[in-house]
Amino acid sequence: MSILTVEKDKEAEQVFIHGTPEELKWLASRIIAIANEAEKSGSSHDHFMTEGWGGNELTSELQGKKESHGIVNHLVVYGWAKNENS
Repeated sequence: MSILTVEKDKEAEQVFIHGTPEELKWLASRIIAIANEAEKSGSSHDHFMTEGWGGNELTSELQGKKESHGIVNHLVVYGWAKNENS
């Protein structure tokens, strides 16, 4: 069973990523692809969503089993060629 779940704590001050080795490697490859595209074109991003939000990249079942956690339904990862404040 493949699992890639993003959870947040009640105050949204912490984010937790749960995944099988296969899914974590897939996420890492997607982040590398975003970084490579940002180097080439200046910026890049990708969306990862639960099924309920129109995607299939993230699962919507809590893995942390903590009542204070909530599911993140939409994760957007951005890559920039350089920091705008630099």
